[in-house]
Amino acid sequence: MLAAVRRRGLSLPLGALAAAFSSTTAADPAVSYLISRCGLSPAAAARTAPSVRLHLASPGAAARADAVLALLRRYGFSDADISSTIRRRPTLLSSDPAKTLQPKLDFFASVGVSAPLLPRLISVTPGLLYSSVEDHLDPLFATLREVLGGSDDLVIAVLRRSPFVARCQPKATLLSWLPLLRDIHGLSTDEVAKLVAVHPSAIMLTPDRINEIVDAVIRVGVEPGSPMFAYVFGVFAHMKATTLESKITHYRRLGFNSDSITQMIRRYPESMAMSEKKISEIVGFLTGKAGLSLEDMVAYPNMLVRSLETLSRRCAVFAVLTRAGKRPEQPLRLALVYSERRFLNLYVEPHADELPNVLRAMKGEIPFEGFIGGSDEKPT
Repeated sequence: MLAAVRRRGLSLPLGALAAAFSSTTAADPAVSYLISRCGLSPAAAARTAPSVRLHLASPGAAARADAVLALLRRYGFSDADISSTIRRRPTLLSSDPAKTLQPKLDFFASVGVSAPLLPRLISVTPGLLYSSVEDHLDPLFATLREVLGGSDDLVIAVLRRSPFVARCQPKATLLSWLPLLRDIHGLSTDEVAKLVAVHPSAIMLTPDRINEIVDAVIRVGVEPGSPMFAYVFGVFAHMKATTLESKITHYRRLGFNSDSITQMIRRYPESMAMSEKKISEIVGFLTGKAGLSLEDMVAYPNMLVRSLETLSRRCAVFAVLTRAGKRPEQPLRLALVYSERRFLNLYVEPHADELPNVLRAMKGEIPFEGFIGGSDEKPT
């Protein structure tokens, strides 16, 4: 029935399609169970049912599946967590909750991994519940502790930032790249710990990829051991070498010289994390309507990662204040990189009663079209 619905679904009215799904659900206990007990949508249940249909049809299977769900709930899994986990690994419903699942959940609890991190970790990588505690989970946590200075709290922080780290095999990954970073590239134990804390997925990189990234970081003037090394490494690790070179070339086309580009990277590595389209939009706005120079951006490259909307609204506030004779003391280039709270405290709240347009500008209700008075108006 469902196959026919799929073949003819595009030609069926919405009501008929819903009725077809309803009749399919009623006729298929597996689909019904996945919807009613696991929270899957009818469409997701229909896709998932073939993986569990035979199991749920066997005697006592529904009771075992209920026990699995009850166990997950005891460890803090919400309905949404259960739905996500079962969608990814429906065969969990046929697992032995006491022998297969609980030992892994108990291990995670013993090292301080609890809800909401535990459900997220399992929903992203449900295969962890089939891993051996002795051969995988315990060695993994022991190695992560070694890398991070012996702290379970730091291990949990790493897993929170990058749950996929739990998939890596300590002997095949961690124990192969640790000597590379320490002995070949000269990072201290503390520097390796910082690198992993800042960029957890570095653990899953191959030695060749690590060498490639380290070489790229050194080429922009950031040596291993520099306070910025981990941050530049983390940004570069998310892009191919050709992508990085393309972005550097793009900055050059916009007027930045090589020294300026390396300065921006050293000061704020995320200036390389944006798309070339966004780089063009932001630089064009800042040098055009906002009237700033390339040197301003080199000095404060964090302004480049602000949204165009945020930059435009802040410039609009400055324009309102300047036209009212309340020219801000701080230069615009600084105001564009302040936190939202600080910007409001300095430029909006003190003038809101006297100049309602300041609030309107901050809300985007007064479009910024540039500082119409030229250099006399622009608060540089």
